[in-house]
Amino acid sequence: MSVLTDVLDAVRRGVPGERLGAYLGVDDGLAELALDHWVRLGIVTPAGDLHLGCTACSGLTGTAGTQPTQRPPGCGGCPFSR
Repeated sequence: MSVLTDVLDAVRRGVPGERLGAYLGVDDGLAELALDHWVRLGIVTPAGDLHLGCTACSGLTGTAGTQPTQRPPGCGGCPFSR
């Protein structure tokens, strides 16, 4: 297999981008270039771009006394966003 496909397989298994080089036994720069290739093609989306982190309900919009009208996907199932 090539480094490109190895990187894609590792990312699909959940290996974080900063650990790809060590996980695959290749240079970190090479692993980063391969990851960037998949990101440019739209095959891989960096986790930070998904906005799945906790917003502590502070950035949600709504009127006083009502539920917020828009919630990020990361709020799904969160007991604090109800």
